[in-house]
Formats: sequence, structure tokens, C-alpha cells
Amino acid sequence: MGYEFTPVALPYIASSVICTVLLGTIWRHRDRRGAKGFILDIVGLIFLGLTVTLQMFATTEAQKLFWWNWRFVAGPLMAIGYLLMAVEYTNNEEYITYRTGAALVSIPILTQFLVWTNDSHGWVYSAAISPETGLLVPTFEPLYWLYAVPMTTYLFVGVYLLIRLFLSLPEFKKQAGILIATILFVVVGMIVWWRGFVTLDTLTLTSTVKVVGFYLAVDRLQLLDIVPVARTKVIDNMQDAVFVVNSTNRVVDANPAAKRLVDNDVVVGDSLEEAFPSSQITEFDDVSDAQSELSFEIDGETRHFAIQISPLTSSRGSQTGRLIVLRDITALKNREQELTVLNRIVRHDIRNEMNVISGRSELLEDHVDSAGEQHLELIQESSSHVVDLTQVVGDLVETLSNNADLDLETVHLEPVVWNQLEKARISYPSAEFAMDGELPTDVTVRADEMLSSVFTNLFNNAVLHNNSAKPRVTLSVDERDETVVIRVADNGPGIPEGQRDEIFGRGQKGLESEGTGIGLYLVATLVDGYGGDVWVEESDEGGAAFNVQLTKATNESETRTVAQSKTD
Repeated sequence: MGYEFTPVALPYIASSVICTVLLGTIWRHRDRRGAKGFILDIVGLIFLGLTVTLQMFATTEAQKLFWWNWRFVAGPLMAIGYLLMAVEYTNNEEYITYRTGAALVSIPILTQFLVWTNDSHGWVYSAAISPETGLLVPTFEPLYWLYAVPMTTYLFVGVYLLIRLFLSLPEFKKQAGILIATILFVVVGMIVWWRGFVTLDTLTLTSTVKVVGFYLAVDRLQLLDIVPVARTKVIDNMQDAVFVVNSTNRVVDANPAAKRLVDNDVVVGDSLEEAFPSSQITEFDDVSDAQSELSFEIDGETRHFAIQISPLTSSRGSQTGRLIVLRDITALKNREQELTVLNRIVRHDIRNEMNVISGRSELLEDHVDSAGEQHLELIQESSSHVVDLTQVVGDLVETLSNNADLDLETVHLEPVVWNQLEKARISYPSAEFAMDGELPTDVTVRADEMLSSVFTNLFNNAVLHNNSAKPRVTLSVDERDETVVIRVADNGPGIPEGQRDEIFGRGQKGLESEGTGIGLYLVATLVDGYGGDVWVEESDEGGAAFNVQLTKATNESETRTVAQSKTD
């Protein structure tokens, strides 16, 4: 006796072969999210196919019952594996604990004890061999349902988690439909078998359809990697257009803003070139991590976008796709153009006209009597102030035009501060400028070529807003481990504590000054761009003390040193 081949087993042999091939495919990508549970499900299915096949080959009732009992090992592997795959895939790993694991395996372990002792009590099943087919025909006893119902529940919980995820993503309704259809196929097959309508064990065959359907519907687009990772970054109500693409540059997800950008024409599985047929986005096909800008036509209008590309990686660090974010910066580009025009007007047109006024006023000095000298001096002072103001406004416009982070460099602090201090002494001969201590000669900071504007405006502010008979400005430098603080203190009226934060705002004038206050706004804008800080407090003489904290340059090999001499 022993075992004898029967053609009835061929579908089960084919099922085991198919699942073994699928297992090899999934095993190569076992680092993917949910893959371990999927592997456990497939292993259980292969084991079930083998036990059913051997049961059919067996020629004695004892052999058939032996292999029948092993199906109670395969079934829990499949159910628990499917559930674990769904839990991990849908980002619910917090529920995978030792306690839940023990709860999941408690029923299968108890079932094993009852199954292998079933001959003595018969509480799980009874069985007989059909004389027509030679197949084992079971009759399910009460304790069998205490096993079958939890295993089916595991399956339905996993299906619920997956369907809930896919239904939240409109593009994946097809995948959700395939999941529902395959699970219903499994359940209907089990019911038909339980009711005795068929004598063949349907679970192996229907579950093969289930795992193959899941693989084709989900893993073919590499969604086992991408969707759970990317959806944590994609917020449906964000204004930026977000696309998730797999390693073959095919779209696997897109948020509502992205769909609006392409007139809702994007379809899961489309290539980037199909989604953007006339744009430059395909230039980034081989780029995994980048920030850049691109432009393309939308409804006959040229739109500008900042593009940011981030890699999506598996738990082992291999790249599985990319997250592409497009931010519309058209308004920003238009603003840059407007600021460029404004900068040209301020720096050239207005300044040239004021230079004409200043030059002609000097020609009038020999032609104005003593009664008009005071008025002429006022004209000359105002003209000079307007020329200086155009420089400040021009610097501010140039700073505002740079909407991205400033291009920071390694700047030697001492020559910059010294140059502006000397220029202030020349510009304001009636004021006293003093150094408290020495200027460090070897300190470099992270800044750019506009650092000089910071100190120019602070020195100007200290004199112009000073109501003392002889304005006095004291400069000191405090070098620290990672930063340096430059302090510009004066003997003026000071600034009330309640106004010390406000004076750096746009258009603040402060303390009945006739100045525009725009210089302090430029100071704050530049220092913030340098990653530093600026604040004001009371000086030792009761005036204002402006403190500028700058970050020291620590790696000069990464930046270009700006060489500036005292003769600049």
C-alpha cells in the first residue's frame, strides 16, 4: 500500500509550484513593508498544498488522517501571515506586540493539541473515506468552529485594513476591488466545502488565486514599498503638487493638487512623460535627490515651479521610488521681476537725479547770500541723505529679490567692520566713534558681500537718531566658541523696552525719527539670512546698544573666502 498517484492532485501540485515561484520573487524583496507577513502566508499555502496532495496520494485512512491533521498548521500560518502583512503595510505596526502575538497563536496552539488527540474525544472532526472518489470526507464538530471562526476573522481584519487604505486613495479602487473579489472567492469556496457541496478541499486553490491576485494588483507597481511610506508625507489638502513614482518612473500616487495640475488626467501606472507630455520634468528621470526649478505651459500660460525630489527607500536602504513635490512659484518669479525694475529705478534713476540736484546746489554756494545759506545747506544735506537712502533701499531690494536661502560664504569680519567704521567717521565728522577693545583679526563668519550693509546701517542709525550734543558710538566685539557678537552702542535717547522688537519691522520709524527705519529692517533681514540674531538693549550710557550675533565659519573648504582689505 502506501502512496499512489492520482490526477485529482494535479491542481494542488500546480498550486504549490506557482506559490513556490511567487515565494522566490517575494523573498528577493523581503525588506519591503508587509513582505514578511506575505511570505508567511505563501509558506502556509505551499505547506497546505503539499499536505493535501500527500493526503490524496495516501491509500490508507490512517495516512490520510495524518496529513489531514497537518492542515491545522498550514491554516494559521496563512491567516496570521495575511493579517501581519496587512497590519504592517497599512502602518499599524504599533499593534504588533508580544501580547497580541501570543493572543494570535494561542488558538492555533490549542487546536494542535485537540487535533492530535482527536481520536480519543472526536470534538474537532470525524472523517470517512468516500468509496466513489477515495477522498477523505470530514464532518466538522463543535471545536472545529472555535478554530475556523478566529482564522477567518484574522483574514477579514487584514482585508478590512487593506481596503480602508485603498478606498482612501481614489486611484487604487481597482486594487481594492481585486482584494474584495479574491477574498470573497476564498470565503465562498470554504462555505461550499463546509456545506459538503464539493468533496475537494477548496482552500488551497482559492487561496492561490488570492495571493496571486494580491501580487498582481499591488506588488506589480511596487506598492508594497511605496504607498505606506509616501502617504505619511502626502497631505491631501496641501497646496503643493505631490507625485509618488516607483523605480520605473511610473506614477503610483498623486495628491489632489497634483491632479489639478494635470487636469485630473494622471492615472496610476502612467509614466511621468505621459503625465507631463510637454514639460521639462523628464529631465529629472534619473535624479533621486534634488532641488531645482522648471517652467511649463498650463492653459496657455507659463507657470514656474520649484521642484523637490526625495528618494523613497526600503528598510535596507535600497531606493524603491521617489517623492516629487512641485510648488508653484509663478507669483514669486513675477515679484522678482518687479523688484528688479524697482532696484534699477532706485539705484540709477532716482540716484542720478539726486546727484544732479546735489551737484547744482554746490554750484550755487558762491551765488547765495547769507540769508539763503541755511536753506542751501538743508538742500545739500537732504540730497545727500536721499542718495544714501537709495543705497539702503537698493540693498534691501536686492536682498528681498533673493527668495531662496542666501548664498553664504566665509567672510573675514575684521576688514568689513573696520572699513564701515572708517567710512562712518568720514561721513559724520562731528560724531565720536570709539573701539572698546581690539578687533579680532582672525575671525571669519558665515555671511555674504552684503554684510557691510549691516554695520553701515547700525552706525548711521546710532548717529542720525542721537539727540546728544556730541553723538558717541562705541564698538566692541565678543568672540565666543561658535559665534561672535558685535555690539554698537550709543549715547542717544535709547529705545523703550516695549519697542525693541518692533523697530526691526518693515517701515518702523522709532522714537520720533524722520528716518524711514528701513535700514534696521534690512539689518534684521540680512542677519536672519545669515542664521544669526540681532537684538537691542540699553547701553552703559543710557542709549541703545545693538547686538549682532553671527555664526563663525568652521569649514572654509566648503565656501569661498571673500577677501576684503582696509583699502576697499
